[in-house]
Amino acid sequence: MPVINQMSLPKGNAGMTLYGTRNDDSTVTLPDIGFNFNYNGLAIRQLYTSGNTWVGFGGASEHLCINRRDASYNNLYYASEVEYSTKLFRIRFEGNSSYSSWGSNDLIWELSIFETGVIRLVVEKIPNNGTNSFVNPNVGTQSLALTAGKSYIFTPSDPLGKNYIVQEGSYIPCITKFLMVDNEGVKNYQGSTWVKIGDLPLTEEMFKTYGVDTLPASMAGLSGTSPALYIYTDNPDVKANKNSNRFFIEKTVTSKPKVIIQNYDFNIHDGKSINKLEAIVQYTKKDSNLNDVTTNGKIRIALSVDSGLSWLTYNINTSSFESIDITDSATFFANGINPTILTSLDYAALNAMIAQDRKLRFAYILDKPTLNDVCKLRKIKILYN
Repeated sequence: MPVINQMSLPKGNAGMTLYGTRNDDSTVTLPDIGFNFNYNGLAIRQLYTSGNTWVGFGGASEHLCINRRDASYNNLYYASEVEYSTKLFRIRFEGNSSYSSWGSNDLIWELSIFETGVIRLVVEKIPNNGTNSFVNPNVGTQSLALTAGKSYIFTPSDPLGKNYIVQEGSYIPCITKFLMVDNEGVKNYQGSTWVKIGDLPLTEEMFKTYGVDTLPASMAGLSGTSPALYIYTDNPDVKANKNSNRFFIEKTVTSKPKVIIQNYDFNIHDGKSINKLEAIVQYTKKDSNLNDVTTNGKIRIALSVDSGLSWLTYNINTSSFESIDITDSATFFANGINPTILTSLDYAALNAMIAQDRKLRFAYILDKPTLNDVCKLRKIKILYN
Protein backbone atom coordinates (compact mmCIF):
# COMPACT_ATOMS: atom_id res chain seq x y z
CA MET A 1 0.00 0.00 0.00
CA PRO A 2 2.42 2.74 -1.12
CA VAL A 3 1.93 6.40 -0.33
CA ILE A 4 3.72 8.78 -2.70
CA ASN A 5 4.45 12.46 -2.13
CA GLN A 6 2.32 13.71 -5.01
CA MET A 7 -1.06 15.08 -3.89
CA SER A 8 -4.33 13.61 -5.12
CA LEU A 9 -6.64 16.09 -6.81
CA PRO A 10 -10.37 16.26 -6.09
CA LYS A 11 -12.36 14.49 -8.78
CA GLY A 12 -15.41 16.71 -8.57
CA ASN A 13 -19.05 15.63 -8.66
CA ALA A 14 -19.32 14.60 -12.32
CA GLY A 15 -20.85 11.13 -12.57
CA MET A 16 -21.64 10.96 -8.85
CA THR A 17 -25.08 10.38 -7.32
CA LEU A 18 -26.57 13.33 -5.45
CA TYR A 19 -27.57 11.96 -2.05
CA GLY A 20 -28.93 15.08 -0.35
CA THR A 21 -29.06 18.86 -0.27
CA ARG A 22 -29.22 21.65 2.35
CA ASN A 23 -28.47 19.72 5.52
CA ASP A 24 -27.60 21.50 8.74
CA ASP A 25 -27.47 19.17 11.76
CA SER A 26 -29.11 15.94 10.59
CA THR A 27 -27.10 12.71 10.54
CA VAL A 28 -27.47 10.74 7.31
CA THR A 29 -26.62 7.13 6.44
CA LEU A 30 -25.03 6.57 3.05
CA PRO A 31 -25.77 3.45 0.93
CA ASP A 32 -23.87 0.17 1.26
CA ILE A 33 -20.29 0.74 0.09
CA GLY A 34 -20.19 -2.60 -1.77
CA PHE A 35 -17.44 -4.34 0.21
CA ASN A 36 -16.27 -4.91 3.78
CA PHE A 37 -14.11 -2.17 5.22
CA ASN A 38 -12.44 -3.03 8.53
CA TYR A 39 -12.35 -0.33 11.20
CA ASN A 40 -11.61 -1.00 14.86
CA GLY A 41 -12.09 -4.74 14.38
CA LEU A 42 -15.50 -4.45 12.72
CA ALA A 43 -16.47 -5.10 9.11
CA ILE A 44 -18.06 -1.81 8.02
CA ARG A 45 -20.50 -1.55 5.11
CA GLN A 46 -21.91 1.97 5.60
CA LEU A 47 -20.71 5.49 6.29
CA TYR A 48 -22.50 8.15 8.30
CA THR A 49 -22.12 11.91 8.01
CA SER A 50 -23.77 15.21 8.88
CA GLY A 51 -23.93 18.83 7.85
CA ASN A 52 -21.58 19.39 10.78
CA THR A 53 -18.85 17.89 8.60
CA TRP A 54 -17.77 14.63 10.17
CA VAL A 55 -17.75 10.97 9.07
CA GLY A 56 -18.66 7.88 11.10
CA PHE A 57 -17.45 4.42 10.10
CA GLY A 58 -20.29 1.96 10.66
CA GLY A 59 -22.18 4.19 13.11
CA ALA A 60 -23.24 7.73 13.92
CA SER A 61 -20.03 8.55 15.79
CA GLU A 62 -17.66 11.36 14.87
CA HIS A 63 -14.65 9.24 13.87
CA LEU A 64 -13.21 11.70 11.34
CA CYS A 65 -13.81 15.43 11.75
CA ILE A 66 -13.02 17.81 8.88
CA ASN A 67 -13.35 21.37 10.19
CA ARG A 68 -16.08 20.04 12.48
CA ARG A 69 -18.36 22.80 13.78
CA ASP A 70 -21.95 23.98 13.38
CA ALA A 71 -21.69 23.88 9.60
CA SER A 72 -23.91 22.70 6.75
CA TYR A 73 -23.72 21.18 3.31
CA ASN A 74 -25.34 22.33 0.11
CA ASN A 75 -24.82 19.02 -1.70
CA LEU A 76 -23.65 15.55 -0.67
CA TYR A 77 -22.62 13.07 -3.37
CA TYR A 78 -21.46 9.45 -3.45
CA ALA A 79 -20.07 7.02 -6.04
CA SER A 80 -18.71 3.48 -6.28
CA GLU A 81 -15.52 3.58 -8.33
CA VAL A 82 -12.41 1.62 -9.28
CA GLU A 83 -8.81 2.85 -9.23
CA TYR A 84 -5.87 0.66 -10.24
CA SER A 85 -8.24 -2.36 -10.27
CA THR A 86 -9.19 -1.64 -6.65
CA LYS A 87 -12.76 -0.89 -5.55
CA LEU A 88 -13.49 2.28 -3.59
CA PHE A 89 -16.46 4.23 -2.28
CA ARG A 90 -16.19 8.03 -2.56
CA ILE A 91 -18.27 10.77 -0.98
CA ARG A 92 -18.06 14.47 -1.81
CA PHE A 93 -19.10 17.16 0.67
CA GLU A 94 -19.84 20.61 -0.76
CA GLY A 95 -20.69 22.82 2.16
CA ASN A 96 -20.39 25.87 4.31
CA SER A 97 -18.25 26.46 7.39
CA SER A 98 -21.18 28.38 8.90
CA TYR A 99 -24.52 26.60 9.04
CA SER A 100 -26.45 29.63 7.79
CA SER A 101 -24.16 30.68 4.93
CA TRP A 102 -25.95 28.53 2.36
CA GLY A 103 -24.20 28.41 -1.00
CA SER A 104 -20.87 29.79 0.20
CA ASN A 105 -19.12 26.46 -0.57
CA ASP A 106 -16.04 27.40 1.46
CA LEU A 107 -15.75 23.84 2.86
CA ILE A 108 -15.35 21.12 0.22
CA TRP A 109 -13.75 17.71 0.68
CA GLU A 110 -13.82 14.19 -0.73
CA LEU A 111 -13.40 10.98 1.24
CA SER A 112 -12.61 7.64 -0.41
CA ILE A 113 -12.75 4.24 1.29
CA PHE A 114 -10.70 1.55 -0.48
CA GLU A 115 -11.41 -2.18 -0.28
CA THR A 116 -7.80 -2.57 0.87
CA GLY A 117 -8.66 -0.75 4.12
CA VAL A 118 -7.03 2.57 3.18
CA ILE A 119 -8.83 5.90 3.67
CA ARG A 120 -8.09 8.91 1.45
CA LEU A 121 -9.15 12.45 2.32
CA VAL A 122 -8.79 15.15 -0.35
CA VAL A 123 -9.32 18.69 0.92
CA GLU A 124 -10.41 21.15 -1.78
CA LYS A 125 -11.41 24.07 0.44
CA ILE A 126 -11.18 24.53 4.21
CA PRO A 127 -11.26 27.73 6.30
CA ASN A 128 -9.85 25.88 9.33
CA ASN A 129 -12.20 27.48 11.82
CA GLY A 130 -13.31 24.15 13.29
CA THR A 131 -11.89 20.88 14.65
CA ASN A 132 -9.80 18.47 12.57
CA SER A 133 -9.34 15.06 14.22
CA PHE A 134 -9.35 11.31 13.68
CA VAL A 135 -10.25 8.53 16.12
CA ASN A 136 -7.33 6.13 15.66
CA PRO A 137 -8.68 3.08 17.58
CA ASN A 138 -5.53 1.84 19.34
CA VAL A 139 -4.04 5.31 19.66
CA GLY A 140 -6.92 7.60 20.58
CA THR A 141 -8.20 10.81 19.07
CA GLN A 142 -5.50 12.47 16.98
CA SER A 143 -5.51 16.12 15.95
CA LEU A 144 -5.03 16.68 12.23
CA ALA A 145 -3.48 19.64 10.43
CA LEU A 146 -5.52 19.88 7.23
CA THR A 147 -4.71 22.25 4.37
CA ALA A 148 -6.63 23.12 1.24
CA GLY A 149 -5.14 21.54 -1.86
CA LYS A 150 -3.65 18.59 0.00
CA SER A 151 -4.61 14.93 0.32
CA TYR A 152 -4.17 12.64 3.32
CA ILE A 153 -3.82 8.87 3.40
CA PHE A 154 -4.87 6.81 6.44
CA THR A 155 -3.11 3.45 6.11
CA PRO A 156 -4.01 0.59 8.51
CA SER A 157 -0.97 -1.14 9.98
CA ASP A 158 -3.07 -4.20 10.82
CA PRO A 159 -5.84 -6.01 8.90
CA LEU A 160 -8.50 -5.18 11.51
CA GLY A 161 -8.11 -1.42 11.16
CA LYS A 162 -7.08 -0.75 14.75
CA ASN A 163 -4.00 1.38 14.12
CA TYR A 164 -3.57 3.84 11.27
CA ILE A 165 -0.62 5.80 9.93
CA VAL A 166 -1.64 9.22 8.60
CA GLN A 167 0.47 10.76 5.81
CA GLU A 168 0.19 13.50 3.23
CA GLY A 169 0.26 12.23 -0.34
CA SER A 170 -1.46 9.88 -2.75
CA TYR A 171 -2.33 6.21 -2.46
CA ILE A 172 -1.57 3.86 -5.32
CA PRO A 173 -2.65 0.23 -4.79
CA CYS A 174 0.15 -1.97 -6.02
CA ILE A 175 0.58 -5.45 -7.38
CA THR A 176 3.25 -7.38 -5.51
CA LYS A 177 3.83 -11.08 -6.19
CA PHE A 178 6.43 -13.58 -5.00
CA LEU A 179 7.90 -16.75 -6.52
CA MET A 180 10.75 -19.03 -5.45
CA VAL A 181 13.37 -20.66 -7.66
CA ASP A 182 15.33 -23.72 -6.51
CA ASN A 183 17.28 -26.43 -8.33
CA GLU A 184 14.01 -28.02 -9.51
CA GLY A 185 12.51 -24.90 -11.12
CA VAL A 186 10.05 -22.09 -10.40
CA LYS A 187 7.71 -22.65 -7.46
CA ASN A 188 4.73 -21.03 -5.79
CA TYR A 189 3.18 -21.78 -2.41
CA GLN A 190 0.12 -24.02 -2.41
CA GLY A 191 -1.56 -24.91 0.88
CA SER A 192 1.41 -25.95 2.98
CA THR A 193 4.30 -26.41 0.57
CA TRP A 194 6.16 -24.86 -2.36
CA VAL A 195 5.17 -26.57 -5.64
CA LYS A 196 6.84 -26.38 -9.06
CA ILE A 197 4.83 -24.39 -11.61
CA GLY A 198 7.37 -24.02 -14.40
CA ASP A 199 10.96 -23.63 -15.50
CA LEU A 200 13.24 -20.65 -15.98
CA PRO A 201 13.24 -18.03 -17.36
CA LEU A 202 10.78 -16.18 -15.14
CA THR A 203 8.09 -14.27 -17.02
CA GLU A 204 5.61 -11.56 -16.10
CA GLU A 205 2.80 -13.98 -16.88
CA MET A 206 4.20 -16.48 -14.33
CA PHE A 207 4.05 -13.84 -11.60
CA LYS A 208 0.56 -12.64 -12.51
CA THR A 209 -0.82 -16.19 -12.75
CA TYR A 210 1.04 -18.04 -10.00
CA GLY A 211 2.69 -15.42 -7.78
CA VAL A 212 1.69 -15.39 -4.11
CA ASP A 213 0.61 -12.16 -2.41
CA THR A 214 2.06 -12.95 1.00
CA LEU A 215 5.23 -14.85 1.83
CA PRO A 216 4.61 -17.84 4.11
CA ALA A 217 6.97 -18.56 6.99
CA SER A 218 7.81 -21.93 5.51
CA MET A 219 10.46 -23.43 3.23
CA ALA A 220 8.68 -26.78 2.91
CA GLY A 221 9.02 -28.14 -0.62
CA LEU A 222 12.17 -26.19 -1.49
CA SER A 223 15.22 -28.20 -2.49
CA GLY A 224 18.91 -27.44 -2.75
CA THR A 225 21.04 -25.22 -0.58
CA SER A 226 20.39 -21.86 -2.24
CA PRO A 227 16.71 -21.25 -3.10
CA ALA A 228 16.16 -17.72 -4.45
CA LEU A 229 13.23 -15.41 -3.78
CA TYR A 230 11.93 -13.24 -6.64
CA ILE A 231 9.51 -10.32 -6.38
CA TYR A 232 7.35 -8.69 -9.05
CA THR A 233 5.91 -5.28 -8.22
CA ASP A 234 4.68 -2.07 -9.77
CA ASN A 235 5.29 -0.19 -6.51
CA PRO A 236 7.13 2.96 -7.65
CA ASP A 237 8.93 3.41 -4.32
CA VAL A 238 10.34 -0.12 -4.44
CA LYS A 239 11.35 0.21 -8.08
CA ALA A 240 13.12 3.50 -7.41
CA ASN A 241 14.89 2.22 -4.30
CA LYS A 242 15.80 -1.37 -5.05
CA ASN A 243 18.74 -1.49 -2.67
CA SER A 244 16.52 -0.41 0.23
CA ASN A 245 13.95 -3.09 -0.54
CA ARG A 246 15.99 -6.27 -0.69
CA PHE A 247 14.49 -9.52 0.53
CA PHE A 248 16.45 -12.21 2.31
CA ILE A 249 15.61 -15.79 3.20
CA GLU A 250 16.28 -16.50 6.85
CA LYS A 251 16.05 -19.94 8.37
CA THR A 252 15.11 -20.32 12.02
CA VAL A 253 16.59 -23.50 13.47
CA THR A 254 14.86 -25.22 16.37
CA SER A 255 15.78 -28.38 18.20
CA LYS A 256 13.45 -31.33 17.79
CA PRO A 257 11.97 -32.99 20.87
CA LYS A 258 14.33 -35.67 22.09
CA VAL A 259 13.38 -38.93 23.79
CA ILE A 260 16.02 -40.42 26.09
CA ILE A 261 15.48 -44.02 27.16
CA GLN A 262 17.52 -45.45 29.99
CA ASN A 263 19.18 -48.69 28.81
CA TYR A 264 19.67 -50.19 32.25
CA ASP A 265 17.64 -50.70 35.41
CA PHE A 266 17.99 -49.28 38.86
CA ASN A 267 17.95 -52.23 41.26
CA ILE A 268 15.74 -51.62 44.28
CA HIS A 269 17.35 -53.15 47.37
CA ASP A 270 15.54 -55.99 49.08
CA GLY A 271 13.81 -54.83 52.20
CA LYS A 272 13.63 -51.25 50.90
CA SER A 273 10.62 -49.42 49.53
CA ILE A 274 10.56 -46.28 47.45
CA ASN A 275 9.54 -43.27 49.50
CA LYS A 276 9.86 -40.62 46.81
CA LEU A 277 11.20 -39.91 43.31
CA GLU A 278 12.76 -36.54 42.67
CA ALA A 279 13.89 -34.94 39.38
CA ILE A 280 16.24 -31.96 39.38
CA VAL A 281 15.44 -29.98 36.23
CA GLN A 282 16.35 -26.56 34.86
CA TYR A 283 14.25 -24.36 32.59
CA THR A 284 15.83 -21.01 33.48
CA LYS A 285 18.64 -18.91 32.08
CA LYS A 286 20.32 -15.69 33.14
CA ASP A 287 19.40 -12.35 31.58
CA SER A 288 21.83 -9.45 31.11
CA ASN A 289 21.36 -8.50 34.76
CA LEU A 290 22.07 -12.09 35.88
CA ASN A 291 18.46 -12.59 36.91
CA ASP A 292 16.82 -15.98 36.34
CA VAL A 293 14.38 -15.99 33.43
CA THR A 294 12.05 -18.95 32.90
CA THR A 295 12.03 -20.26 29.33
CA ASN A 296 9.65 -22.58 27.48
CA GLY A 297 11.65 -25.77 27.97
CA LYS A 298 9.68 -28.83 29.04
CA ILE A 299 10.45 -32.33 30.36
CA ARG A 300 8.12 -35.29 30.81
CA ILE A 301 8.93 -38.67 32.38
CA ALA A 302 7.76 -42.28 32.02
CA LEU A 303 8.55 -45.31 34.23
CA SER A 304 9.15 -48.97 33.42
CA VAL A 305 9.03 -51.85 35.91
CA ASP A 306 9.77 -54.56 33.29
CA SER A 307 13.13 -53.43 31.89
CA GLY A 308 11.60 -51.25 29.16
CA LEU A 309 9.11 -53.72 27.69
CA SER A 310 6.29 -51.33 28.61
CA TRP A 311 6.03 -47.83 30.02
CA LEU A 312 3.86 -46.13 32.61
CA THR A 313 2.69 -42.60 33.29
CA TYR A 314 0.65 -41.30 36.19
CA ASN A 315 -2.83 -39.81 35.92
CA ILE A 316 -3.06 -37.20 38.64
CA ASN A 317 -6.84 -36.97 38.19
CA THR A 318 -7.49 -40.67 38.83
CA SER A 319 -4.46 -41.20 41.10
CA SER A 320 -3.40 -44.23 39.09
CA PHE A 321 -0.61 -45.48 36.84
CA GLU A 322 -1.51 -45.91 33.16
CA SER A 323 0.24 -47.28 30.07
CA ILE A 324 1.82 -44.77 27.68
CA ASP A 325 3.38 -44.99 24.21
CA ILE A 326 6.66 -43.11 24.49
CA THR A 327 7.33 -43.44 20.75
CA ASP A 328 4.49 -40.97 20.13
CA SER A 329 6.03 -37.60 21.02
CA ALA A 330 2.70 -35.78 21.18
CA THR A 331 1.27 -38.40 23.55
CA PHE A 332 4.42 -38.42 25.66
CA PHE A 333 4.29 -34.62 26.03
CA ALA A 334 0.59 -34.54 26.75
CA ASN A 335 0.41 -37.45 29.19
CA GLY A 336 3.91 -38.02 30.52
CA ILE A 337 4.70 -37.33 34.17
CA ASN A 338 5.46 -33.71 34.92
CA PRO A 339 8.47 -33.60 37.28
CA THR A 340 6.49 -31.27 39.55
CA ILE A 341 4.01 -34.03 40.48
CA LEU A 342 6.50 -36.77 41.35
CA THR A 343 5.82 -36.27 45.05
CA SER A 344 2.12 -37.00 44.41
CA LEU A 345 2.54 -40.50 42.94
CA ASP A 346 0.84 -43.47 44.58
CA TYR A 347 4.03 -44.96 46.00
CA ALA A 348 2.19 -47.87 47.59
CA ALA A 349 1.04 -48.92 44.11
CA LEU A 350 4.53 -48.37 42.66
CA ASN A 351 6.17 -50.49 45.37
CA ALA A 352 3.62 -53.23 44.72
CA MET A 353 4.51 -53.25 41.00
CA ILE A 354 8.25 -53.63 41.68
CA ALA A 355 7.84 -56.14 44.52
CA GLN A 356 8.83 -59.15 42.37
CA ASP A 357 11.58 -57.95 39.99
CA ARG A 358 12.83 -55.04 42.14
CA LYS A 359 13.73 -52.98 39.04
CA LEU A 360 12.92 -49.48 37.80
CA ARG A 361 14.06 -47.49 34.77
CA PHE A 362 13.11 -44.12 33.27
CA ALA A 363 12.43 -42.52 29.90
CA TYR A 364 12.39 -38.77 29.32
CA ILE A 365 11.28 -36.44 26.57
CA LEU A 366 12.95 -33.02 26.43
CA ASP A 367 11.68 -30.09 24.37
CA LYS A 368 13.26 -26.73 23.51
CA PRO A 369 10.79 -24.87 21.27
CA THR A 370 13.54 -22.39 20.32
CA LEU A 371 17.30 -22.33 20.57
CA ASN A 372 17.01 -19.72 23.32
CA ASP A 373 15.03 -22.04 25.59
CA VAL A 374 16.63 -24.13 28.32
CA CYS A 375 15.72 -27.74 29.06
CA LYS A 376 18.08 -29.70 31.33
CA LEU A 377 17.63 -32.79 33.47
CA ARG A 378 20.26 -32.47 36.15
CA LYS A 379 19.56 -35.54 38.26
CA ILE A 380 16.97 -38.20 39.12
CA LYS A 381 16.81 -39.38 42.72
CA ILE A 382 15.23 -42.49 44.25
CA LEU A 383 14.67 -41.97 47.96
CA TYR A 384 14.00 -45.05 50.14
CA ASN A 385 12.21 -45.72 53.38
